[in-house]
Amino acid sequence: MIEKCANIIADWLISCKVVEETDKELYSYAVYSILLSLSPLALAIGFGICMGCVRRSITIIMPFVIIRKFSGGFHTKHAWSCLIWSCLLLLLCIVMSFYIKCGWGTALITVGAAVSLILNSPIDNVNRELGWEEYLRYKKITIVLVIIFMFTAVLLFECRLYTYSICISIGIVLSAGLQLPCIFKKMKQIFEK
Repeated sequence: MIEKCANIIADWLISCKVVEETDKELYSYAVYSILLSLSPLALAIGFGICMGCVRRSITIIMPFVIIRKFSGGFHTKHAWSCLIWSCLLLLLCIVMSFYIKCGWGTALITVGAAVSLILNSPIDNVNRELGWEEYLRYKKITIVLVIIFMFTAVLLFECRLYTYSICISIGIVLSAGLQLPCIFKKMKQIFEK
């Protein structure tokens, strides 16, 4: 579906004489990448509208999307399964944000997730492996992002904006949680040797 939209937009750009016909594939891919990057935000806004909690949904998805871009983690093999799992996980996280309370348990889980992200990131994607320099750059970026979001969660807590503090914590935990299948797979491979 995203690919069809990207092709339609590329065709429209060509018909408006903004780009050349010979560059269609390049612009199709660029539009596809942009739409793919925006899809989690669109899902969050859609669920937020349906559930009456748009700000909460956006506050959950933003740390996840930003950290995940550099930390890596589990990817499904097909776009349709990615969409289904993404919807289910996002819906679960939004529902959980109504029931999780700020406290030591939440803080410890969030700190544990942050430490896990810092230690294990970035995790290579099967479709694109990182070179050593890129690996180091992504690791540094992940560390900085995790620290920024942790600081933001603490700041929101101190300002008594508990709901948003929890939402950021959920985004951090979700980012770390989606690294676990890759970590377990890597550990299994090590133990089998």
